[in-house]
Amino acid sequence: MDDKGINGRIYPVSAIPEKRGKAVGELELADVWYPIQVKQKDKVGRPDVDAFETAMRRAERMKGFFVSFDYTEDAEREISDYFKR
Repeated sequence: MDDKGINGRIYPVSAIPEKRGKAVGELELADVWYPIQVKQKDKVGRPDVDAFETAMRRAERMKGFFVSFDYTEDAEREISDYFKR
């Protein structure tokens, strides 16, 4: 299955409305989420990070979580640059 660069989603507890139920918009929670990408590699490189950034833009997300064992220097630099932009 092609995940288009996103392996999963995190739905923050803070997005749950105080009053629950269909009538008060509980389904609106579905739009508040953060993408997750998980790589089981020794080191993730910049191309992997670039692909995740693209997936985040496509999903219109400003924040996401990228999980890996380790990152190359160019990947770490790209992550740092992303936060500056």
